[in-house]
Amino acid sequence: MRISALFAAISLSSLCLLPTTGSAVTAPAAAPAAAPAAAPAAAPAAATITPTAYVQSQAATVISIINTPARQGSPAARERETKLKGAVRGFMSFQLLADRTLGDHLKARTPAERAEFLGLLTQLIETSYAKSLGRVEVKPSDYTVAYTGERLRGERATVTGSVKVRSDAHDVELKLQRSGQGWLVLDIVTDEVSLAESYSESFDRIIKRDGWPALITRMKDKLAKLRN
Repeated sequence: MRISALFAAISLSSLCLLPTTGSAVTAPAAAPAAAPAAAPAAAPAAATITPTAYVQSQAATVISIINTPARQGSPAARERETKLKGAVRGFMSFQLLADRTLGDHLKARTPAERAEFLGLLTQLIETSYAKSLGRVEVKPSDYTVAYTGERLRGERATVTGSVKVRSDAHDVELKLQRSGQGWLVLDIVTDEVSLAESYSESFDRIIKRDGWPALITRMKDKLAKLRN
């Protein structure tokens, strides 16, 4: 399934390299104020942060964590790994990602099977993310970033950008779902390669060829290897 390599590559070239430093973001012009009138009814609660600003803030948080000095194997390193897992849990919508990756197979699964799959997928991504990023340092001189667009459609949004890491350039799209007063990432597309679609194709192939139990076994084995 190449879960570790795939997610680490996409993470490193997108979320973790999209801080405000070195980026180009143009804030939308403020809407003209309405003429004074009788106190209007309060507007319903909505997201108070734009999708682009959300991506920037989450990336800055992740970079701050991974740049915290910690000797490998030390308590500080373990604490940093725990914080990285918390960060990815905070910005990824694992439920939506799980539903998208299972596709038509979702209907055939019992609630218990869905819950087990969601738990394993969450742990795989969190652990892969924390293990990969716990061994790197991200410096502003290592990359340049430009945000190229933001599209809103109902409760969904897409933030597009380009990332250049030394001589390698990547186009990145982050697909988000509105959540309360913020957003959650439901897919990351790097150079037209979708995280959700890549998982979906891999999971579909395993289920059709070997069955559902084989997929769960492989996910458990992969998680065990990541933790060792």
